[in-house]
Amino acid sequence: HLGGYIQRETGADMLMWNGSCIVHNEFKAIELQDLMAQNPGAKVLVHPESPVEVVALADAVGSTSGILKAAHEMDAKVFIVATDNGMMHKLRTLNPGKLFLEAPTSGNSATCKSCAHCPWMAMNSLADVARVLETGANEVQVDPAIISRARLPIDRMLAFTSALKGGHDAGSLVPHIGAA
Repeated sequence: HLGGYIQRETGADMLMWNGSCIVHNEFKAIELQDLMAQNPGAKVLVHPESPVEVVALADAVGSTSGILKAAHEMDAKVFIVATDNGMMHKLRTLNPGKLFLEAPTSGNSATCKSCAHCPWMAMNSLADVARVLETGANEVQVDPAIISRARLPIDRMLAFTSALKGGHDAGSLVPHIGAA
């Protein structure tokens, strides 16, 4: 879903892997529409890893920081949030007086509804990061021959973001398949 979103937004010529986030893939448009009907006037904040039908219902689509910014800047008092529920505490803390509802996952017949929790993201903690930095545990070795090639897409992504933030046309920075 994220690749499709990026492709639609930028026109980038992309090769996509058939995969999805286990959390965002579970958001369903019909369920979101039902919650929207129950909460008229609520603004919908969606992470772009969600299905295209869910993204189409959004008032704001963004990364974690984009969702936080939209919630802060929008005048609405009620928001429906389609992303990992780990965001809910931060949204509520930064925006007292605003109500944040979790977008429902799956459907009424599903065994899990609105449990948008990623077990993989939950495995990361500040204590673990500190331990790795202090001890060097879990060090990843990268073949030096790969590093320069692996750095290219990161540099392109940073240049693209910088151009957009600077108000410049980033279209020329979108590489085409086969480009170095």
